[in-house]
Amino acid sequence: MRRILSAAEIAQNADKIKKQFSRYIDFENDRALMLNNADWLLPLPYIAFLRDIGKHFSVNRMIASESYRMRLETGLNFIEFNYMLLQAYDFLHLYQQHGCVLQMGGNDQWGNIVAGIELVRRVAGPRFIALPSR
Repeated sequence: MRRILSAAEIAQNADKIKKQFSRYIDFENDRALMLNNADWLLPLPYIAFLRDIGKHFSVNRMIASESYRMRLETGLNFIEFNYMLLQAYDFLHLYQQHGCVLQMGGNDQWGNIVAGIELVRRVAGPRFIALPSR
């Protein structure tokens, strides 16, 4: 199980990540944004989230994905099981609030990225692009 980080540790990590990304991405004058998903996830009402977002996910399909299948063998807690829904919801939020239409991430995130694309398509209708890293 991943160690739960404090808010201070998360902020420190975010600062380091932003510094690394700033070599490639221009954050000046809001040309690029680095946002904290806690800003929109923490206020979410849990039951409404399950009703409105959870209905778009199949547990059978989730556990069939490679990332979950591998973790089921070694142990997967409920928080980790929800990562796909939360990451997918992040993309929906970013699309609705900021017009984000591209997700990029590591191979271990591919199932979550695809879930985000499918969630946005189901809720909002458009088609998107995703790029896996290799």
